[in-house]
Amino acid sequence: MNAILEGKVTPTLTKMSVPISIGMLSTFLFQVIDTYFVGQLGGDALAALSFASVVYFIIVGTFMGLSIGVSTLVGKAIGEKNFLKMEQIVITSLLFTLFTSVGASIFIDVSQATLFTWLGAPLEMLPLIDQYMHTLMIGIPLLTIGLLMGSILRASGSVSQPEIVMAVAGVINLVLDYGLIFGKWGLPELGITGAAMATVVSWVFILIMMSLLFLNQSILKLNFSITTIPFIQHLRDILQIGVPTMLSNLVSPLTQLFLTLLLAYHSSMAVAAFGVAGRIEMLSLIGILGVSTAITPFIAQNLGAELKDRNDKAIVFGGKAAVYLGIIVVLILFIFNQNIAQLFSDDVTVMDYTSDYFIWVSVSYIFYGLFLVTTSILNGLQKPQQSLQIMVIKTLVFTVPLALIGSYFYEVIGIFMGIGLSNILGGIYASYMMRKEINNSSSSLKGVDILQDYKNDFIVRNTAKPL
Repeated sequence: MNAILEGKVTPTLTKMSVPISIGMLSTFLFQVIDTYFVGQLGGDALAALSFASVVYFIIVGTFMGLSIGVSTLVGKAIGEKNFLKMEQIVITSLLFTLFTSVGASIFIDVSQATLFTWLGAPLEMLPLIDQYMHTLMIGIPLLTIGLLMGSILRASGSVSQPEIVMAVAGVINLVLDYGLIFGKWGLPELGITGAAMATVVSWVFILIMMSLLFLNQSILKLNFSITTIPFIQHLRDILQIGVPTMLSNLVSPLTQLFLTLLLAYHSSMAVAAFGVAGRIEMLSLIGILGVSTAITPFIAQNLGAELKDRNDKAIVFGGKAAVYLGIIVVLILFIFNQNIAQLFSDDVTVMDYTSDYFIWVSVSYIFYGLFLVTTSILNGLQKPQQSLQIMVIKTLVFTVPLALIGSYFYEVIGIFMGIGLSNILGGIYASYMMRKEINNSSSSLKGVDILQDYKNDFIVRNTAKPL
């Protein structure tokens, strides 16, 4: 039985979301630990990592956006039972990712001095950034292909295995991080270069294991000649959905780039704190991110099979998961912000800025969760333009102006205030767009009283059944 098309919606999405969240937990947890280790090298090393991370996340965001588009097409093809088309899309996307990721990594490696100077990095910090980025760029093609394979496997219904791979890769990264940064267990002491080297080794593992899963799951049977693949047609289809999702995924790291520039104007230690806070934030939001990742292929397959009622139930599940998980995250980060900040740096300024970030931003995570889930739902419905519109409005209409205004009046704290308020407004706008999409379709959710539906969750009903 294909659980995505036939299983009960809530249990199926939960079973899909949990392993994805666990995989993300491992990945983000080890990124946080990586930040902790680099923080022991001093504030400059932590700031260098934060500057480098901005560019790294732009690259990853671009190719993750492409993989979302590919997984949507793969999921729809599976729902239509058109497996030949699915294989051809997979091959086309893998070749395209290989060539573009190699080109991107070479370009960034040779131009990084100019790039990071423009980003506001102090000249004395450029050698530290170069030590990290040069090694990292060597492995970028390995990561992007591995991530694409993982998305394709999830779209085909194999959810837990890719996440196990990501979790094990995180452990490898953690162990090698400690050994290569500080010279433990007979390994050379490489400092921040060791952090990058450990990451690249974990990417090699990801690519090898994803390739083995491809073989095990028979994703590519290759019962046809590759020369018969209409590459241009499939590439056009991939880019038609992939470009908006790539742009959507680029919006967030480009926003981070802008905020980093703005913070660098005030203090390099504020940049360091922003990098620390960003990684803790991602770790805290893994539950919501897991749901938003799982919901895209679920909706894509059911769209292909024309099972509209199942997608309506998935939309309800996604919204409620964002709200309830968001409440938990808000409480933890708002209450324990100082304790968390003290774990990552001995620098008082970095600790204070990290704590301030969560005081002003954590309260917005419920709305940010709705924003994330809504964009994922629209991608699954093959409406990436609407998803991109929500992203752009949040960034250009809310985040950028509010951060600039906050910076002018209250400096670093004002920027954090602007981020928090933009998350709230972005979530409200995303919810409005989701409601508009529902009202313009034949959805069974038309006219549903959302607030009453949430109230009903807290009323004990003996006849209640899972969706």
